[in-house]
Amino acid sequence: MVELGRGLLPLWALEDGITFLNHGSYGATPREVTAEADRWRARLESQPVRFFNEELPGAIRAAAVILAGFVGVPPDRLGFVENASDGTNAVLRSVRWREGDEILTTSHVYNAVRKNLAWLSTMTGVVCVEAQVPFPTPDDSSVVDGIARAITPRTRLILVDHIASASAVVMPLPAIVALARSHGIPVLVDGAHGPGMLDLDVDAIGADWYVGNCHKWLASPKGSAFIAASATPAWEVHPTVISHSYGMGFAAEFDKIGTRDYAPWLATPAAIAFHERLGGRALRARNVDLARRSAVRIAAELGTQTGAPPAMFGSIATIRLPWDGPVDWDVARLLRQRLWERTRIELHVTALAGALWARISAAAYNEDGDYAGVAAALKDTVATTRTGTSA
Repeated sequence: MVELGRGLLPLWALEDGITFLNHGSYGATPREVTAEADRWRARLESQPVRFFNEELPGAIRAAAVILAGFVGVPPDRLGFVENASDGTNAVLRSVRWREGDEILTTSHVYNAVRKNLAWLSTMTGVVCVEAQVPFPTPDDSSVVDGIARAITPRTRLILVDHIASASAVVMPLPAIVALARSHGIPVLVDGAHGPGMLDLDVDAIGADWYVGNCHKWLASPKGSAFIAASATPAWEVHPTVISHSYGMGFAAEFDKIGTRDYAPWLATPAAIAFHERLGGRALRARNVDLARRSAVRIAAELGTQTGAPPAMFGSIATIRLPWDGPVDWDVARLLRQRLWERTRIELHVTALAGALWARISAAAYNEDGDYAGVAAALKDTVATTRTGTSA
């Protein structure tokens, strides 16, 4: 059995001498998975015409079969996309919105999705509604109740995170989907963090569409994500790039979107194999436990609180910082940068619900010792930033 922790760091290309507690933002690709992507690129460049015309279609479908099995959906209802935002855009741009239609999301929505909805509102007149979900210390009932109160006769889509990026809260998807179904409203799940963090069975979730990144917790190369449709989605979805396979079915359209670097998609099976070799389900459970325990300990040492009950976290978790100054994204970025410069600790700092929050991640190469000095480092960074002392 593989021993998890810092002893695995040579398998990644991360800088020496750092404590990397931010796998959740962009992931980190193992060397062997990067090498697999490079192998596909070399194969392409050795005979581009043969590769694109003869080899690529079968190779993409073969990769899709492996990914579909991992996330729990038939391969013909799974397509690769660039990232979760690309998949979300595909759904939102595949319907004729009427002015006054409402898209319901939550106050925990990812900011890029919030911006996308603002653009959509400007272009179509659709109304974007954010259900207020308590934070900190939400629970499953308060999440569902907040969404239920925001549903109106004009609600045409519910767009909900699986794991909210800013708060790190794992949303109660079964209850949310059941609520939506009772009102006849389709559901789009933004599962950017789902694959490789949680045990995932897309069809069992029951949403109309699920989009997920492979470059985060599956550690595939950047540019690998997927969109999965239910057997009976509320409307037909097309990729954001319409190309030669338009009208040939869901999988065919997403497989062929023009000349691009397909290596991240084709290397995804290697990322899944790497993930399984490190433990698969056991790895996921271990990372979740490590993030939860570490967050509780750091919050206690800071004298603050975690953003949610530990049971609502996956392998990312939030801890309130002891900060009483201005709260905005600029301050959050400044604190993260100063922490990095002073300590070589990389973690995410976010502004949410009138407070600043540190978000820690737990990946295969992390261990308990990585979190031991985090509270002290955060206290020092907060103190020197508040007083204006040079970092």
